[in-house]
Amino acid sequence: MKIKATNDNCWIVRDKEATEKSGILIPDSAKPKVHRGKIMTVGKLVSDPTIKEGYTAIFNKSAGFEIEESGIEYTILRQVDIVGIE
Repeated sequence: MKIKATNDNCWIVRDKEATEKSGILIPDSAKPKVHRGKIMTVGKLVSDPTIKEGYTAIFNKSAGFEIEESGIEYTILRQVDIVGIE
């Protein structure tokens, strides 16, 4: 199923956390979340032309909410929650 964002929402897949080089295992619950990810879909009401599918978004720590769809974990953000684009 192809998901489309609505309104000024963006669906993001977060980047993976960096692995520890020292070999110490850290549980996922203790790792800090990465605050950047690939934009998968953009709603029609997103007015910023730099927010496009395939770009990397940098966003606030407390922004959006997470859902899992088809085995993929998405973070859903509003346009105002994105603070930068790479």
